[in-house]
Amino acid sequence: MSTRSMMSANRRCEVAQPICHCSNQCRLTTSWTDNNPGRRFWGCADYGVRRGCAFFEWYDPHVCEKSKIVISGLLKRLRKEEEEN
Repeated sequence: MSTRSMMSANRRCEVAQPICHCSNQCRLTTSWTDNNPGRRFWGCADYGVRRGCAFFEWYDPHVCEKSKIVISGLLKRLRKEEEEN
């Protein structure tokens, strides 16, 4: 695995960047679904662009239930406002 530098709360940490099944470095992406709002995951850099291998691995721990409820509610409210405009 390669290593990627990331800044978090003014601290520098090294994060192991996975290599997917088609030998590409994975891309760190954020989920905005109702079940996993704000949750980050590693995925094949070619997913959805070419025939990516569909590599998938969660990067961070689950969001607490209270946060899921709050974020999900905010996303629903935002979607509703966007539909009205």
